[in-house]
Amino acid sequence: SASIGQAHRARLADGADVVVKVQHADIRRRMEVDLDILAGLAQLAEMLPELAPYRPLAMVAEFRRVVRRELDFAREARNLEQFVRNFRRNPHVRIPRCYHELSTERVLTMEWLDGWRFADPRLAREAQVDLALVARHGAEMYLEMIFHHGFYHADPHPGNLIVLADGTIGLLDFGMVGRL
Repeated sequence: SASIGQAHRARLADGADVVVKVQHADIRRRMEVDLDILAGLAQLAEMLPELAPYRPLAMVAEFRRVVRRELDFAREARNLEQFVRNFRRNPHVRIPRCYHELSTERVLTMEWLDGWRFADPRLAREAQVDLALVARHGAEMYLEMIFHHGFYHADPHPGNLIVLADGTIGLLDFGMVGRL
């Protein structure tokens, strides 16, 4: 959410630790302005013979569709719930719980998962888990998403994957998904 908002750790009245993801004020309008500028540039690029085969206008249209979906945290909450259902029987994958009563189109509240981000250099030193096994479970998780569910996490950078203390993989950020 770095570009469209911020994520904050919080504690609910019942003591549950959560992440509250909040969109920046006016981000939707600012993104639309940027997308309009990008579309204008793509229109110019379409006139250049060496760029026309790349279909710049079509690329911008697809980008606009993806960005608009990512701006809808209610959609992200629905994606999260789909992952919860898809992985409910997989002991190696953990999806955070969504607090729907504390979420809107611009605010998403979900369970805090405590662990090491894949990008954290302390993971190899401090985590008392078999990293080769974690890597295997991660590969199996993606194969399951793609070939079994036909619904996959489309933003798998190291910040969106964590390793919990028991070696379980926590999957984060469900704004971008793909369907087969």
